[in-house]
Amino acid sequence: MYMTPEEIREAFPDAAIESGAVIRRDARIGRDAVIKSGAGIGSGAVIKSDAVIGSGAWIGSGAVIKSGAEIERGAGIGSGAVIKSGAWIGSGAWIGSGVRIGRGGQIGSDVRIGSGAWIKSGAEIERGAWIGSGAWIKSGAWIESGTWIGVNRKGVTDALVIKGIGTTKQMTAHTSNDGLVIVIGCLNDYQGVTIKQARKAIAQKYSPDHAYFVALELAQRWYDQLEYTNTN
Repeated sequence: MYMTPEEIREAFPDAAIESGAVIRRDARIGRDAVIKSGAGIGSGAVIKSDAVIGSGAWIGSGAVIKSGAEIERGAGIGSGAVIKSGAWIGSGAWIGSGVRIGRGGQIGSDVRIGSGAWIKSGAEIERGAWIGSGAWIKSGAWIESGTWIGVNRKGVTDALVIKGIGTTKQMTAHTSNDGLVIVIGCLNDYQGVTIKQARKAIAQKYSPDHAYFVALELAQRWYDQLEYTNTN
């Protein structure tokens, strides 16, 4: 259950929470934290003092945003991720489930980091880079814009994994080596279909607010960026 505006004001009187933010009842928000309009804070998420969550950003269940960290507009932080003090996550970035971003880490706009990756203190990942699931980026490392790291599936040239979707608890959107082909994997009956086909099939069984549709929108945004990159 999400909190009402009145409940938000009562529960977090020392935080600056703009109208339009949505917050689960069991989330925790520290003193002087800033939650901007349209941001979403998931179940059990912890936002420490002085952290900033930008407009339209999403903080997944159980994620921890430590003091002074800043999450820019439209960024997504997956469930169980930990963003340490002083880290900065750029607009439109997606940080997968269980990722750890070390103290002072700088993650550029539209970066994608797969589940379970560990970005150590002071590392800088520039705009549009892709870091695969389980990758380790050492302290102080500098990853240039557009770099792709971590291809771990035969025949796939790049992949995005989104956790927490469906029975298998993950979905993938990826390109294959026979061309720019987006597919949805691990969506049970919808494995191997296009986004358009998956959306049509899912709509026959699920309501428009189902988590499947969130995953599809993320996959579509990812695909659109890849298509632009490959044609420019």
